Amino acid sequence: MSMDPTILAYVVQAIGGAVAGNITGAVTRGGGGVAGRSIIGALGGVALGFVASPDGANVGAVADIASNWSNLMPDDPAISGHIANAITGGVGGGVIGLIGGLLIRPRG
Repeated sequence: MSMDPTILAYVVQAIGGAVAGNITGAVTRGGGGVAGRSIIGALGGVALGFVASPDGANVGAVADIASNWSNLMPDDPAISGHIANAITGGVGGGVIGLIGGLLIRPRG
């Protein structure tokens, strides 16, 4: 999966991560509130996008998995790239949201 040279790829990954982080954090009844889960998820989404990118950390195993959803719309590579970035961000945010939801517990 190749990174878009603009900031749009990071924004899409952050939004996907924030949504997935909120969902998994809320399902696991984790603390941190909506804002905390959104921030944690967005950071996780962008981090996974950086790890999967050949322009970033270029971890081969993660890049191979991320390449599975990089051609979802073969007729429109731009939209396919945005969908792939949203899925990548969602996976990263979901994993970090799950970890945060299990570790950050509300007091009381």
